[in-house]
Amino acid sequence: MCIRFSFDLTREKIRRQFNIPLKQELDKSYNISPTRSAYVLTANNGELLRFRFGLIPYWAKDPTSGDHLINAMAEGIESKDSFRMPIRQHRCIVFADSYYDSLRKNQKDQHYRILQTNQNIMAFAGIWDLWADELGREFYSFSIITTHANEDLRAAGWSRMPVIFNEEKQLHQWLDPETSLQQAVKMLNTLPVNSLYFYPISNAIDNPSNNYMELHKEIELESADN
Repeated sequence: MCIRFSFDLTREKIRRQFNIPLKQELDKSYNISPTRSAYVLTANNGELLRFRFGLIPYWAKDPTSGDHLINAMAEGIESKDSFRMPIRQHRCIVFADSYYDSLRKNQKDQHYRILQTNQNIMAFAGIWDLWADELGREFYSFSIITTHANEDLRAAGWSRMPVIFNEEKQLHQWLDPETSLQQAVKMLNTLPVNSLYFYPISNAIDNPSNNYMELHKEIELESADN
């Protein structure tokens, strides 16, 4: 799963890794949770855009459906009602430096920050859609595509992880409108072993209003005896 993530990146770091020459100033965020906005890259614009986290299908009666469509499973994505059009026509990249997930520890949920071992940017495979209300107001939103967890995460107890791209050519292929559905689906793979690491963080991340750098701080877990 990828329910929350963080964006602590600079234009220069994005340019170095993916050769994307951004001009805009970027705002950092340490707790991007469902319904909040995040930076995405689409095929329609060379700059990063801010879309709502949680995809609202264009045919939805109201925007609340997007509260639950934050992740899209790679398996069968091309046939799911909410995702069948976006995976074909509205693919995007969601940038992050890390994401958060939880495990059950000592009879309670414990949150962890998950990063790439090489400190690379996490470029999540995403899909987006455009929904308009009765007044014609437009809402752009996205989901992050997930796949089976890699060996690093499975050993810890997780079963899912976001699809992460690390190469410039992957971004171009994913966003290219000429990339076929079959080609796009084949790109939805997990990372190899030893690609990720994680550490425990404060459960203050649970509160969406908490958005500060200290959320990234590693904490010491209590022993089962306490």
